[in-house]
Amino acid sequence: MNMMAWWFDPSEIDPPLHTKPIFCTRGKNMHYLKRMARKNGEDGVSPVIGVMLMLVVTIIIAAVVSGFAGGLIGGQQKSPTLSMDVKISNTGGYIGSGLTANVLGVSQPINSADTKFVTSWTTTMKNNESDDLSDTQAAIPNGAILTGGNTSLPNTVNVDLNPGMRNSAHTQAIAPFAIGTGITNTNPTNSFSSANNASWFGHYTFQPGVNLFVYPYGSKSGMALGGAPGNADTGGYNGVTPYAYTDGGNWVDANGKVDPTIAVLGSGWEQLRAGDTVHVKVIYVPTGAAIFSKDVAVTEG
Repeated sequence: MNMMAWWFDPSEIDPPLHTKPIFCTRGKNMHYLKRMARKNGEDGVSPVIGVMLMLVVTIIIAAVVSGFAGGLIGGQQKSPTLSMDVKISNTGGYIGSGLTANVLGVSQPINSADTKFVTSWTTTMKNNESDDLSDTQAAIPNGAILTGGNTSLPNTVNVDLNPGMRNSAHTQAIAPFAIGTGITNTNPTNSFSSANNASWFGHYTFQPGVNLFVYPYGSKSGMALGGAPGNADTGGYNGVTPYAYTDGGNWVDANGKVDPTIAVLGSGWEQLRAGDTVHVKVIYVPTGAAIFSKDVAVTEG
């Protein structure tokens, strides 16, 4: 069988195959695409890993802030506690009248220099001619509402007798006074001079066995502290006019010449009667907290 041989000449192809080289470009194209992906950020950190990093940073910041806040709280000074038995009486004269506060317990000894003694009350005006009243108080009609009280500061003079007594070393003093544990050379039975520096507010320490006291004076002579029969004259809260202060030679008035009871309970305190209440607070100054707060009922002795 006569078969015809078959072949082709590349030169007969237009253009000839040998004139157009053939290259395999697949590998180069793949490398190009990868470079473009990295350029566009598609080959960066996974979004999941990014979120995890953000959470870790947030947790670290929260821990630092929490530790800092905890340090602040832990560094804050704590307020001590104070328990007292407080009594306030008004007999109409200096004998048996005033305020006493016996310290029953403390969480720790408390320097009175770190405290304020605060009183406040509301009653009705009974005698607007009492000589300790301020001009504003004296203008209040009998039977009208009267408010009063005072804030006693440590180491700040609040008891000041008349100018004629300034030769005495104890003409000026700081109430409430105190006697008892840790307080020496005090004997407040019958003389103002016995309320010496050791018993002045700001000099003693609140602790069990300490007794605070403020008594009205019944004599322009400065005697009769807390009740000493026979020492009263025409001045002070002497009972000559019951439930009222009398001038008695300018012994006491509302212009700064006051006895310890006026200093602590405020002018007009003599208007208080049985059934009225006085709110008594002791403020611990370093923290501003009230470490004692109580409504105390007034008695007649």
